[in-house]
Amino acid sequence: MDATTKALLAKAWKNEDLDLGVGRHYFDEQFVVRVSGSVEKHEDQLVAPTVSIPLVTTLALFFDKCGVTRDAALNLLREAITEAMDENVNEDAKIKERIGDVEKAIKAVKDELIGKLPKMKRSGKVITKNLEVTLTPVMAEELAAA
Repeated sequence: MDATTKALLAKAWKNEDLDLGVGRHYFDEQFVVRVSGSVEKHEDQLVAPTVSIPLVTTLALFFDKCGVTRDAALNLLREAITEAMDENVNEDAKIKERIGDVEKAIKAVKDELIGKLPKMKRSGKVITKNLEVTLTPVMAEELAAA
C-alpha cells in the first residue's frame, strides 16, 4: 500500500474511537479497501516557531532571570493555581483586569518576540473533500479460491 493511501486512511479515521477492553487483542483480518473523494495539497508555509519553544525550559529560565527561587516559584505557582480555580467561578473586576493584562502580555510575546524569530517551514495543509473509505471483508472461501 503506498504512503498516500495510508495517509488518507489515517486522515479518514483520525477521530475514531477504539472500542477495545483492557488486555491484549490479536487480529488477523483481510479487507478490500476502497478510497474515493478528492484531496487538495496546499503549498508549504513559513510560520513562527511556536511549537519549537520549549515551555518548561523557558519558564525555568524566566523564573531564574526574575530571581525567584524554586520553593518561592512553586509556592507562587500553587497560590496562583488555587486562586485561579477559586476565582474562575466568580471573576470580579480585579481578576478581569489581570486577565486583560495577561492577554496583552501574550499579544506582546507573539508580536514582539515570537513574530521576530526565524520562520520555520511547515508542510502545506491537506484538505479532503467527500473522502469515503469502505472496507469489504474478504471471506475465507475467497482466500482459499485465490
